[in-house]
Amino acid sequence: MTASQLYRLARPRTLTAAFSPVILGASYAATEHTAVHSLWLSLFYTLLILICVMSSQIAANIWNEYFDFKSGLDLNQAAGNSGTIVREGISPQQVKKLGYIFSLTPLVLGIFLASQVSWWLLPAGAVCILISLFYSGGPKPISRTPFGELASGVAMGFAIVYITAYTWTGTLYWDFLIPAIPSTILIGNIMMTNNLRDFSNDKAHGRRTLVILLGKDEGIRLLRTLFIVCVLWLFLWVFLGHLPSASLLGIIALFPAFKSAAILQRYADVVKMNEAMKFTSISVTLYHLLVSVGLWIG
Repeated sequence: MTASQLYRLARPRTLTAAFSPVILGASYAATEHTAVHSLWLSLFYTLLILICVMSSQIAANIWNEYFDFKSGLDLNQAAGNSGTIVREGISPQQVKKLGYIFSLTPLVLGIFLASQVSWWLLPAGAVCILISLFYSGGPKPISRTPFGELASGVAMGFAIVYITAYTWTGTLYWDFLIPAIPSTILIGNIMMTNNLRDFSNDKAHGRRTLVILLGKDEGIRLLRTLFIVCVLWLFLWVFLGHLPSASLLGIIALFPAFKSAAILQRYADVVKMNEAMKFTSISVTLYHLLVSVGLWIG
């Protein structure tokens, strides 16, 4: 397998779901609470978390590729998979081996991190890894049910923000919900955009995703609404004095978010709708990064 094939298999657009919540969780903990470790040690632990969650996301993408191939979902799909198996002839066994490698990486690093910070990180991390594995695998993959967005949001948004913030502070604070809730919604929006793009193919293969149950138009309307909810969430906590006004920089993320929804609404061709994934990923990244910048400015 070449480096370019591995790059496509990793699906880099989805990796925003890995690094963005880490950055927001660390920024919130560092600016709103007192760190229990030195700055450099906290940053080192944050780097380990980042490697863990990115490896987990890549593993989830690889297993998704493998199991979609095994189920026949990828055979006529022009977008939404890397094409490593169906178009480039890489053996499923090789892809499967990579899945094991990227699944073991966060496990090994997670054990080391837990030994340095708290053993409570192990069960929290294990739940995230299990959700990632069962998202695409198992007798009834979560990705084929109406709970795919929720599962991905909890595992890659909510949990990651909390784990990162806890690593900085050594304490679970209620106000970690302030960055964790929108992160959960936004990571779920990446999956929802993916499901809206693949609407016809998923429906033809009997998937029962949330957007299939709602219908495409209602799904797009829900996508827009959830982006707006995340912005209103910022206004609420700025008004209540828990966030600095500079965190409202996150509002800028609405522009690519609405662009994504417009593409999904306008086009029926899967290849053209694939552009929506790019704009949703940009929106999610901007929200996390700009709110983080606002926290440091504030």
